[in-house]
Amino acid sequence: METAGKVSIVIPVYNNEKYVEKCIESVCTQSYQDLEIILVDDGSTDSSGAICDRYAEQDSRIIVLHQENGGVSNARNNGIDMATGEYLTFVDGDDYIGTDYIGDLVKCAQDNQADMVICGLRMVDVDGKETQVIIPGEYIRYEHEEWTFRISGVWAHLYRKELWDKYQVRFYVGERGEDIPIALFFSGVCEKIITLSKADYYYVQHAGSAMANFKGLKKNGLPYNGLETTIQKLQRISVYNSLEFQELFVLRVLATFIQLARGADKQEIDRLARYIDRILDSYYPNYYKNSKARIFSKLDIPLFQKIAVKVLILVKRIRCVSLFLKAVC
Repeated sequence: METAGKVSIVIPVYNNEKYVEKCIESVCTQSYQDLEIILVDDGSTDSSGAICDRYAEQDSRIIVLHQENGGVSNARNNGIDMATGEYLTFVDGDDYIGTDYIGDLVKCAQDNQADMVICGLRMVDVDGKETQVIIPGEYIRYEHEEWTFRISGVWAHLYRKELWDKYQVRFYVGERGEDIPIALFFSGVCEKIITLSKADYYYVQHAGSAMANFKGLKKNGLPYNGLETTIQKLQRISVYNSLEFQELFVLRVLATFIQLARGADKQEIDRLARYIDRILDSYYPNYYKNSKARIFSKLDIPLFQKIAVKVLILVKRIRCVSLFLKAVC
């Protein structure tokens, strides 16, 4: 087994004064102590920045970066640039983690010499009541790679930091859904991926959380540029894992885009239709031959998601993506 390595934890903070103390406390009291805790105050207008500074005075492992508001992607990128750990992970400023969360991830990574560990998560309300628990099944290269896209949030992952530097990976700034391109990229380039069947990350759902405020194309943009840039990058380099699963990942993302388009205006629907056509025609022209996209496959994917992918394949094959979008959105 490898010797223990320092873990850099990047925590973007923006107007999280109600939640950030619990977040920081949960990180500082980890059973695994070799931590570099990077708090990025993204131009908060409440007391979040002052709370971060107070904790930094109490714990020498904490680094605080105050910056003008630039969004979560920009905050995470600046945190990554400061990170010096062997491993890298993320916690959002309104979430919290269990006491052994980091230790379990590191042990799993080192026992398996993994480049990336994917773990489960618990969705909770502001009172800590569980609303949903997601625990990943086993990752098996070429057979069961679906958990790389079923849990795509970067906060449920531990990464070997050198890969972020080697491939110059950063979040695409200016788009929502910023975790999706990151998840797609690492699903291809990580030589060893392992899942941890524990759920000690607590995703807090409240009125101001990202999930509560994301309304799809009706109010937000989607990661068009980040996704396409990532696809191009993956097709220029050698990937270790299944190209069919990579294609399925993209098909599932595009199918999700369609679901998020409900209620959008005609201009945005037309843009999405053109985008889907271009992505599949340019990068995945044999998408309809994907053997992993069967509805009755044994992959651990919810049935409705399998159906959504098959519907996308069908409407694309008969060249009526635009008509379909206008009909359902």
